[in-house]
Amino acid sequence: MSLQGNAMIGQSGGPSIVINASLVGAIEAARDIEEIETFYGALHGMDGVLHEQFIDLFREDHELVERIRYTPSSALGTCRLKPTDADLERCMKVFKAHNIRYFFYIGGDDSQLACHRLSELAKASEWDMNIVGIPKTIDNDLVITDNCPGYGSAARLAASAVQFVARDAEAFGNCEVIEIMGRNAGWLTGATQVGRQEDRDAPHLVYLPEVTVDPDKFLSDCHEQFDEWGYLVIAVSEGFAFAESEIPTTSAKVDEFGHARLGGVAEALADMVEEELGVRSRFDKLGNLQRCFAYAASAVDLDEAYAVGESAVQRAYGGESDVMITIQRKSSEPFVFECEDTSLTSVAGETKVVPPDWLNEEQNGVTAEFVQYARPLMTGRSEPLPQDIPHYPRFQKHLIQPKLGEYERD
Repeated sequence: MSLQGNAMIGQSGGPSIVINASLVGAIEAARDIEEIETFYGALHGMDGVLHEQFIDLFREDHELVERIRYTPSSALGTCRLKPTDADLERCMKVFKAHNIRYFFYIGGDDSQLACHRLSELAKASEWDMNIVGIPKTIDNDLVITDNCPGYGSAARLAASAVQFVARDAEAFGNCEVIEIMGRNAGWLTGATQVGRQEDRDAPHLVYLPEVTVDPDKFLSDCHEQFDEWGYLVIAVSEGFAFAESEIPTTSAKVDEFGHARLGGVAEALADMVEEELGVRSRFDKLGNLQRCFAYAASAVDLDEAYAVGESAVQRAYGGESDVMITIQRKSSEPFVFECEDTSLTSVAGETKVVPPDWLNEEQNGVTAEFVQYARPLMTGRSEPLPQDIPHYPRFQKHLIQPKLGEYERD
């Protein structure tokens, strides 16, 4: 049912390049609804709700709001707060004190779970309000939805970065290991293969967290690819693991949700490769750039992010609650999508991993089906063009006939 009162929105978890497009989609949709008297933005997500730190979004200048749409990271600030029962009770008191009848939370599966718990508490408290989750995660690991806003842009950056650094590795005849975000799901790492147009192009090996790798097989694959092409580029998820391995890829520290802090796998693998191949091996970790490098923004990603924010407000006004907005792909060429919704209980606590049949037989790369899924989200089209993910020419290298004997340095 349509409710008269105020609305509130917050942003949670790791930001993305397009998360503010969802915020702006919600703001602009709310402006058109007379029943929404004031639209509050919670500063730093749930933490802002608990401490009554929020701003009046309706008082923000329209032109400024439109510019925020293309601004990376969380304009309202974010948090990684896992709410306790006491926190949720406090939220309800805040909602009642400020006559909040609509609540929207932009985030991943932990945020969707928080929304569901709040929805259940509102029912038990006999407080009429509609709560809708707005999907966001560069990891692309929310179930039900075709993809998650934030993924296409982060994937575009990862694929482009691999092409850039590969030319450096090829110039020296070196090895390069690139570490990409992904604790349990390898959607981002797999997307690096979208930039590969020729057999000699990077990445030559791609390892996802869905696969437990045999160390001997790994080194054998490295030998094979380096011997074939004269250089080697490996894309690896931060959640990569060897069977019975002692490679240090986690920290003793944990985040607010109890997850071990990942990082270090690229350096560890580069050391292994250098020792085994006897070739200089470098490593890079894309890190937070994957969440905020706005130059890599995908037009499709921006459109999807805006649409899920807009749809959340419209559906909440129409009486829907305890749901998350989803994206359903209608066509890949041209890319067409529609917003739908699903119950929060169908999403919370679930992880969408890369399907096993989207990994190649050697489990060191992804299939054409994966590429066909990811490319439209990154570039808006099914077929590659050089301006989408960089692809650079190489000299054909017409060698001349030597006139002197082989030179040996002292």
